[in-house]
Amino acid sequence: MDTTDMTATAISRRLRSRPLGRLLTLATMASLLVAACSSAVASPSPSTVLTPSPTPSLAPTLAPTLAPTSVLTVAPTKGPAAQTLGLIGPAGVTGALSNASIRCDSPSLTGNLISVLAQPTDPNLSVFVFITAARVDVRFDSGSGATYVERDFYGTGVTNFNAATGAQIDTPLAEVPTTGAHGTLGILTSLKGSVDCGNQLPGSSSLTLSGPTAKGALVGGVDPVNVECVTTTTNGAAVNAEGIVQVGGVPAMAIIYISPGTFSVSISASAGYIGFFRSTKTGTATLSATGATLDGDLTEQNVAAGGTVHTIHLSGGVVCGTMVTG
Repeated sequence: MDTTDMTATAISRRLRSRPLGRLLTLATMASLLVAACSSAVASPSPSTVLTPSPTPSLAPTLAPTLAPTSVLTVAPTKGPAAQTLGLIGPAGVTGALSNASIRCDSPSLTGNLISVLAQPTDPNLSVFVFITAARVDVRFDSGSGATYVERDFYGTGVTNFNAATGAQIDTPLAEVPTTGAHGTLGILTSLKGSVDCGNQLPGSSSLTLSGPTAKGALVGGVDPVNVECVTTTTNGAAVNAEGIVQVGGVPAMAIIYISPGTFSVSISASAGYIGFFRSTKTGTATLSATGATLDGDLTEQNVAAGGTVHTIHLSGGVVCGTMVTG
């Protein structure tokens, strides 16, 4: 499974699961410009009688030491985000994680975090790691749809955390009790390694949302936001934006998925799931090399029989932070 496949999986899992929720720097060294001191000695006139005298020694202040002129340099551009995480657990899990899709500076209801969707040694399993300054959460799962099973773990051994640059992890893991099916998934006992955000950037948004939901009215923009643009040979281009919106005056997490001609929004708050909305036939979405623009209504999906189907409106644009190709 390649990185882009994992990214697509990350999007779908974010849409169905509860939310748990780069700066590219070019450093330059300024050139040191040093002015050399010089002194002039007057020549004697022809009538001057020179009286021999001891040669005076120059005072230290008259013998300046020239600092070497520095060369203007530019720090190399950082590479893509990378991780060295390894798990200890049952067979098929113990060892280094691979095929990782890393997302830094990702908004959540408790602050920006780092997420890593990766594959253990068994390709039929996956782990989703969420890193904050205080703790790391690990979602261990397998299957999809009716065969989906999951176990959740957490640890507190996180150091040097910065959501935009990376973190180090060395922690035992404890299980978070859940009522979901575990299947044959075993127990994870520890996680160790690091994440380097490399050249990732969060991107930007001028999107605005409006309209009613079951938990109150949507009002305003998406802030903070993280915009990831994906282009694959198999699935084409898409844009995934995650950010904080206001629903009834309360912060909520919105996951906005944009593909050519259509878009959708999934919204959740700390009190629970709010709704999934899909663009109507009148909605328009245009993707470019650097982002997307969209405008249109979205109707609520999967509403219980007899429930109210809400319609919201979304318009504006997003600019890519991280670009994923493959």
